[in-house]
Amino acid sequence: MKYKLLAVSKFPNISGVNIGDYVQALASAQFLPHVDGFIDRDEELKDYDGEPCKVIMNGWYMHLPQNWPPSGLIDPLFVAFHLNSGVKKELLSAESISYLKKYQPIGCRDLNTMALLKNNGVEAYFSGCMTLTLGEKYHSAKKDGKTYIVDPIFNGHLGMKQILKAICIMLMHPFDILKLFTTKQLHLHNGRNFVKGAIKTALFYKEYLRVFGRELIMKSIYVNQESMYYKVHFKTDTERLAEAKRLVEMYAKAKLVITSRIHCALPCLGLETPVIYLERGNDIEESKCRLGGLSDLFNIVKINNGTLIPQFDVALPITPSNHPSNKDTWRSLANELKRRCKEFVSTTTISQ
Repeated sequence: MKYKLLAVSKFPNISGVNIGDYVQALASAQFLPHVDGFIDRDEELKDYDGEPCKVIMNGWYMHLPQNWPPSGLIDPLFVAFHLNSGVKKELLSAESISYLKKYQPIGCRDLNTMALLKNNGVEAYFSGCMTLTLGEKYHSAKKDGKTYIVDPIFNGHLGMKQILKAICIMLMHPFDILKLFTTKQLHLHNGRNFVKGAIKTALFYKEYLRVFGRELIMKSIYVNQESMYYKVHFKTDTERLAEAKRLVEMYAKAKLVITSRIHCALPCLGLETPVIYLERGNDIEESKCRLGGLSDLFNIVKINNGTLIPQFDVALPITPSNHPSNKDTWRSLANELKRRCKEFVSTTTISQ
């Protein structure tokens, strides 16, 4: 039997490659006896005409809904399935519902997807995300003391009052602001507007300093999980999977991770690495619909109009040694996902 992983290398993305998609693939790979290649999640599922294969169908569906449903040569396990609200009309068509019913119950990554499927007569349950299982292979008892800030966000208004405040901050903390501004992975500016970038960096520093200790802000390693860097430097799906593995192993040894990326925060839960999730308070619907049920698993700092609002009780500032412990509610989800994946690879029937 062939076993393949889902890839997302062909759909055009102006911001580059989201390595989080390959973190999801890495989670699935833990349970496969071998990996025999990749199938592009957006462009190849419907027209796949290779050898019959098993695929764990976790992830976001889909940017190109015309390429759905998948080929009968794919034996799927639907867990951690996210049906995005932007394409629900196409993916809830009569043809799609008929296809999904063949493989029900469908494990849904979020409560919104579960409700959409149930309302259309498909048996569905909340499975959580496959990345919660990454501790199966990548948990590390050894910690290296490093802290990471992964894709921090700042969505404050840049009015005259904020600009004047930023100038004062730059005058008071010039070396800190300069260091942060030149940290490419911080990505608070696009490199074309120096002044706007400096202002946003100063306001970011001031607001984050209100919640997080200065040492944490200045000494953490900044990481960007969606970038042209991954497209330029990692040309193949195999290379991107290896880079995802490097990042996961890095997070596994971390002392603390702060992130706005669910495919950093969820893996950290599974790896048992302390993690704080930065939640954008005014996010668009296509993004918010992903979080139902998942956000309950995290310790959250919400960001509303440039203001950080911790959703947990802990004395501020948060530091590498002063932070909330991870919740344990993810464990039952991870254990059930592991069980289903192991059961899936133990059978060899292709449904036509």
